[in-house]
Amino acid sequence: MPPCPQPHYTLNMDRETLADAVEQGRAELHRFEALRYARLTESVAGHPRGSVVLPDGIVIPGYPSIARIHTLSAGLSEQFRGHFWAEEKIDGFNVRILRHEDRIYAFSRGGFVCPFSTDRLPDFIDLALFEAEPELVLCAEIAGPDNPYLEGAPAFVARDVALYVFDMMRKGVPGFLPQREKLERIERHQLPATRIFGRFRPADVESLRRLILQLDEEGAEGLVFKGESEANRAKYVTGSSHVTDIRVCSAQLLDLPPEYFTNRLVRLALFVTEHGQQDDPELERSLGTALLSGLNAAVELSRTRGRVDHRYRCRFRERANALHFIEHMKATGGQRVRFHPGMPRAVDGYWELEFDRVFDRMTGTLATALSGAIQFD
Repeated sequence: MPPCPQPHYTLNMDRETLADAVEQGRAELHRFEALRYARLTESVAGHPRGSVVLPDGIVIPGYPSIARIHTLSAGLSEQFRGHFWAEEKIDGFNVRILRHEDRIYAFSRGGFVCPFSTDRLPDFIDLALFEAEPELVLCAEIAGPDNPYLEGAPAFVARDVALYVFDMMRKGVPGFLPQREKLERIERHQLPATRIFGRFRPADVESLRRLILQLDEEGAEGLVFKGESEANRAKYVTGSSHVTDIRVCSAQLLDLPPEYFTNRLVRLALFVTEHGQQDDPELERSLGTALLSGLNAAVELSRTRGRVDHRYRCRFRERANALHFIEHMKATGGQRVRFHPGMPRAVDGYWELEFDRVFDRMTGTLATALSGAIQFD
């Protein structure tokens, strides 16, 4: 049997370039157990923020941001000239999964090794696929109520978390695998994946309108449109996803930028008018409930516990990874993250963590208001 050809890496970074980037504060050096790596905090030598530089200089590019269209009819015709694929957009957090030497790692969008995702990978995929394809990089979304980063979760993940592959790359090679190669590998390796609804043209507005309304009814987040060129991508989200975002984050009203809420209200109005949902009393009721329910909960938390926070729960296969996660959160979350005593604890064959993230401005404002102090508006 002939030897396997050596991969040709076109994405790499020499030590001098990396050292200069670290000195200038555009990259950081990190260590996760035996792995030493760098993550880019700014663009360096054409590599985007969030890119990971492995010890051998191979660069795993940061996952690109996908621009948003606000209307189907105008957006599709403006952004696409030929065919494109429509895939489900899932409300979770983005990871890049790869093999380096004898370990499989999951890197966060910011370029950190994620101890939680790395730990849980064997629950979701057969890691033997990296024996067959060691250069493969899986881009996936991890979503569910028991995740350590987000307050919300898709309705179809009732407990714990699940993983969904949506793109693939090769180590050190620019660009994503073509769609048909991705689909073939998803089938070959029996990978969990985002729903792919087919191939469309810009003229297929009515078909996509029916699809997005179906997803809206399901409470799904929306669609990602992927053209034949990977630079040609766009996302379009459902009206219900905006209401959900407001509901799960309204307790943080003072801690998030105002644009977080105003942007979603504008997008909701655009969605409603495009799809003829104006003056829908149920939608109006759900939006009001979404905003007030979180604020009511914040007031109650302030009364009973003296602070406004969100409680997270997640579980790990290995205790060591839970401890890595605690250290990572303490380093990146500061005083706002408080772990419960006795963590991690053994529960049903896993190591469970519970911790709270405190919303400082909401905590302070409500504490003052409830204390009886006067305020000049």
